[in-house]
Amino acid sequence: MNAVTEFDVGPLSWVKSEIDLALERADQALQHYEASVVANAGDLTQLKFCRTHLHQVQGALTIVGLDGVTQFAEAVEAMLEAIEQQNRPPDESSIALAQLALATIGHYLDDLINGQPNQPLRLLSLYREVQAARGLRNVSATDLFFPDLTARPPRRDILAKKITQSQFLSILRQERARFQRGLLIWLRSSQDRSGIGEMLGAVQHIEDTQDTASARSFWWIAGGFLSALAEGALPEE
Repeated sequence: MNAVTEFDVGPLSWVKSEIDLALERADQALQHYEASVVANAGDLTQLKFCRTHLHQVQGALTIVGLDGVTQFAEAVEAMLEAIEQQNRPPDESSIALAQLALATIGHYLDDLINGQPNQPLRLLSLYREVQAARGLRNVSATDLFFPDLTARPPRRDILAKKITQSQFLSILRQERARFQRGLLIWLRSSQDRSGIGEMLGAVQHIEDTQDTASARSFWWIAGGFLSALAEGALPEE
C-alpha cells in the first residue's frame, strides 16, 4: 500500500535545474572516483566532491518539502561518506549502487514534474540496498513515510484525562499488541473487517490520550485512514 501525498510541483520547478546540475556534477565526481579506483589511486577527493553536490540536492529537496526523497539522498551520502572514511570497501557494486541512486533521484523528480504522485515508498527497495551497503539490515519502510500532519483535528468537547508517563507507556504497549493482532487478521484475509476494527480501536485509544491538537494529528489522520479502509473507500493494494 503506497502512501500518496498531494504535492505542489511549483516550488520544485523553480529549483529543478539547479538540482539536475548538482546531480550531474555528483555523478561526474563519482565517475572520476571510479576511474581512480580502477587505476589503483582511489582519489577520495572526488568522493568528497560528490557528497558536496549531493548535499546541495538535499538542501533543495528539504526546502520544497520532499522529505522522503531527502531521507533517501541522506542515506546515499552516508554510504559515500562511509567509503570516503574507509569504513566500507570501495567496491564496484557500491559505486554502481550510488550511481543508480543518483539517477533514481533525478527520475523521481522528473516524474513529479510530469504529474506523478509523490510516493517516496517507491524508493524503498533501492533505499534498503543503500542502507545494506552501509551495513544496516533492519531498515523500516517508515523511514520514507512522511504523512501530511498540517491538518489539525477538531477541538474536543472534553479534554483528555491526565495520565502519568508510565500509564501512557502501558497503554502504548497494550494498543500496539492490539494493532498488531488486527493487522495480522487483516493480512490473512482482507475480507475480514474485524482486523481493521482492531487497528482502528487501538489508534483511537492512543489519540484519546493526547491532550493537544499537534500531538493528536498523527493518530487522528491514521484513524481517518483506517476508517476509510473499513468503509471500503480505499483500494486494498
